[in-house]
Amino acid sequence: MRLDPGRLSDCIEAQQDPEPFSGVVRLSRGDEVLFETARGPAVRSEAVPNTPGTRFQTASGCKIFTATAVCRLVERGAVAFDTKLADCVGDTFPNHDPGITLGQLLTHTSGITSYFEEDVSSDYEALWRDLPVYRVRRPRDFLPLFQDKPMKFPPGERFDYNDGGYILLGLAVESVIGKDFPACIAETVFEPADMDDSGYFPADRLPERTARGYIRDPDGTWRTNVFAVPAVGGPDGGAHTTAGDLDAFWRALAGNRLLGRAITDTLLEPRVATGLRPPHTHYGYGVWIDRPGTAVRKRFVEGSDPGVAMRSAFYPTDDVVLTVLGNTGSAVWPLWRKLEADLDL
Repeated sequence: MRLDPGRLSDCIEAQQDPEPFSGVVRLSRGDEVLFETARGPAVRSEAVPNTPGTRFQTASGCKIFTATAVCRLVERGAVAFDTKLADCVGDTFPNHDPGITLGQLLTHTSGITSYFEEDVSSDYEALWRDLPVYRVRRPRDFLPLFQDKPMKFPPGERFDYNDGGYILLGLAVESVIGKDFPACIAETVFEPADMDDSGYFPADRLPERTARGYIRDPDGTWRTNVFAVPAVGGPDGGAHTTAGDLDAFWRALAGNRLLGRAITDTLLEPRVATGLRPPHTHYGYGVWIDRPGTAVRKRFVEGSDPGVAMRSAFYPTDDVVLTVLGNTGSAVWPLWRKLEADLDL
């Protein structure tokens, strides 16, 4: 890795197409923060700027929290990766294969039809025209969107990225632990990893230092995503966190403070080849794995919703974590490519 803070700052300032970057960039090695900066407004109507300590929505970037919770239950013997969903969730899914396992849900190989199918529609916001977002506050609230849908393929046949599968994992976690999902993740992930600024915050009760997500309309004006994403994040996405807390998560995971070494390795190892282009070549349990050859280049989480984009990656060779959190939808991806190139990661 090469580090030139001035070049990184210039790179962030130069990000204008398709929109200026608004969010936080953080680079660390071990306990040392090598670079950190914030740009843009957290709350446009109040002219509140983003800061390094701002909390951001994460969209699908928090699937790894759900996967970690499941792994902790496996480690203590409460469930196994081959436990059938039907054995730990009481809801009925009349058209689902009864043999679907937790491991298949974790790796997006269950074969179920999700509540949001990107190959059918890319308009996530359209989901909430008939089911208002203010009614979606628990994992179970997603079920009317996909509970009765048919299977797409037999369990285990192939990889097919699936948000609905992680909703079902959340129901399993709730059932086994006996608490609501946010409390389950606080107990199994946030507290042991010292992620003090993270949570599943209701859109109508956001704590201090929380950025709103912003959508830019064709006329160039901005609006919040309050009507475009669920009121409370769930097992498949939507938790709020900071760049510092994501650092703490990666370090706790790598240091075996969340899970023992054996099951940490199980979570992080490539479980399935995705058939996708780099860097999305493999998937573990809740984590993307960029393995272009025989060696892992990076492990990462990412998310994108209306008004939200983020990626956070751990590079094992350099012992480096790079995190970019954005509260708009399109600037993170071109910026990330430029940052990786400048850093030679």
